[in-house]
Amino acid sequence: MIDPERSEMPVEVVGVKDVINGLTFIDEDLYRRVKAAVNPIMKTVESKAKGFVVSNNDVLSGWAKPIQSNVDYRPFPKYDEAKVRGGIGFKEGQNRRFNSGYQVESYVYNISAPGRIYETAGRLNPQGRAPFTTLSEGGGTMAFKQSGSAKSKSRARSAYNSNNPFAGYQFVTDLPTLTSQPRVKGARSGGRKTKGRLIYKAFAQESGGIYESIVKAVNATAIQFNKSTEKKVA
Repeated sequence: MIDPERSEMPVEVVGVKDVINGLTFIDEDLYRRVKAAVNPIMKTVESKAKGFVVSNNDVLSGWAKPIQSNVDYRPFPKYDEAKVRGGIGFKEGQNRRFNSGYQVESYVYNISAPGRIYETAGRLNPQGRAPFTTLSEGGGTMAFKQSGSAKSKSRARSAYNSNNPFAGYQFVTDLPTLTSQPRVKGARSGGRKTKGRLIYKAFAQESGGIYESIVKAVNATAIQFNKSTEKKVA
């Protein structure tokens, strides 16, 4: 009712406690359902990723060789099958709240240096920086960009003194092809940053089931919440 003398409109809000309790139910129930649905699939991603790790004999000759102890520079990480496989694992995250919602974390990681290199090499340059042609200058071999112009000397030779300016090309092209993530309706694409050969390859194979499980968990929570708030008529 409006009081014309005070020009005020009183508003009575009821059911606030019920709303807060309902939001708490949704938060806790959905978190539980998402974890129950996603965690087993993410553990499958972990297992598959470990299965994609190749043996020391299957990488480019020289990468798995022992590193000399007398080098005075930071050496390129040596490939070791056991180290790469041991650096892949599954971890549950936390349920974190934000102003716009909340986040449930569940992820597979790849933390070893050779594992990360094997996973991502070639994302930016699929052929290891850029294709090269060779020109001879002063009796030496130099690497140039594909244009062949003597003025377009490649970073592969100008940025560091390499005995093999084609090492990047040889390294990347010897690795398996990077796997891209399939397009999933309603999911944002991560571009080249989600391409890979281990955990990203495994996730690409399981992503459809993961997103489907999340949708089912959300729907199940909504159905349960609606049932719990229905008024019972005698």
